[in-house]
Amino acid sequence: MNSLKSASWNAIESSGGWLGRAIVSGDKMSITPQQKRRDATAQRLRAALARLLAREGSAKLSVAALAREAGVGRNAIYVKHRDVIAELLQTASHQIDFAAIPKAAPDPNWHAVAAELREQVRRLATENARLLKRAQDAELAIERIERRAAKLDAELRALRSPVHLHGTTPIARNA
Repeated sequence: MNSLKSASWNAIESSGGWLGRAIVSGDKMSITPQQKRRDATAQRLRAALARLLAREGSAKLSVAALAREAGVGRNAIYVKHRDVIAELLQTASHQIDFAAIPKAAPDPNWHAVAAELREQVRRLATENARLLKRAQDAELAIERIERRAAKLDAELRALRSPVHLHGTTPIARNA
């Protein structure tokens, strides 16, 4: 293996396992069309996250708002761009500096503010968990349908196989 090909292979292996993203042919390494689309969507999501933060702050951050802003489906975020969800949660938690909040607040409205913050976190977690559950249920349904289709295909192939009668030569059925 020449040094360029070896360097390409090492880059693939050391990049966190994105072997499915690259096609190595000869001395060239290229990104697949699917990966190009995925990378473009990730860039759109990160740009949308930055716009949302600049425009509305962290108060209105949610996966639904991010999906609307980026022009993508929420399911795409949950299935293919989980890292963006982690960034969204990290950004939201950094916007609220929980360590800087005093233990005993002198302001009587403090408890209402704290309750509202807890409610926002709960609402986001519930919405995200519900949508993730729907995405996982859809994936499981697809797997069940694919297994059933494979079983039906196998049954159909068995029905179309030649028929052997005892003491005769095999006769193929017309399909």
